[in-house]
Amino acid sequence: MKFLSVFLCVLLASSAGIQGSPVPGQESAHLVSIQDLRDQISERTAARTQNIHQVQDLLRHQAVQAHMGRLFDLEQIAMAIPTLDDEALDELARESQRMNEQFQAGLSDKTMMWVILAGIAVFIGLILVHTYDRGEP
Repeated sequence: MKFLSVFLCVLLASSAGIQGSPVPGQESAHLVSIQDLRDQISERTAARTQNIHQVQDLLRHQAVQAHMGRLFDLEQIAMAIPTLDDEALDELARESQRMNEQFQAGLSDKTMMWVILAGIAVFIGLILVHTYDRGEP
């Protein structure tokens, strides 16, 4: 009986080892190659970096500094930008690009102040939504 127990244990251990080994000639088939994953991550990182720079360019603009710097701590806002999720950051970058284009078009100071105020309000709203989603106070 002891011999049968030992034989079955050896058979079970060798069977699991044989079944777990790769079959000769079979390559590991990944659905997505590692290079494709690296490329996707690089593209997302580049897009995110570009979006962060777009928003920070708006915050560094002279009119924004002059009008909104008195109302908000722009340094604190600039530090919060990288913490936004990709969707919120993308939306904010689009708004920032639109405002930067309006700056380059040369709008009046009053119109520019309203545009900046609307942009900052959108930004603060995005930060509040982002903070609320993460469960922070």
